[in-house]
Amino acid sequence: MTEGIRLEIDGEDFTAECEEFTFGVPRVVYDEDNGSSMRRFLGPAGFQITLINPTDRARALVDGGRATRTVKIAAAGNSIIHPTHFIEEWTTTDGIRKVFGRLAWDTGRDAKWVDEPQLAEA
Repeated sequence: MTEGIRLEIDGEDFTAECEEFTFGVPRVVYDEDNGSSMRRFLGPAGFQITLINPTDRARALVDGGRATRTVKIAAAGNSIIHPTHFIEEWTTTDGIRKVFGRLAWDTGRDAKWVDEPQLAEA
């Protein structure tokens, strides 16, 4: 178990529902070529969590990312809370079962192409 760190999912304690868990707040890096050199720009932080050897209760969270779960990780008087999708589970070649979750997308604000009615009329 991850020593001294608590894991809550949707307000329920999941700390004992896996042997340990890893998490991070990775940032996307964008590469842009300005014609003479490559420049890099740092994007917004995301969130990822991996439950290692989860119980059946924790494995049941995996739904391909359809449900948004509120994940809270607390340690040493600090906490981080993120809306999370549990995407996938798998077993590694050495027999370790893992469940992966990532920052939930805001589908209402996700960058995507949409039809513009005024362009269709032109």
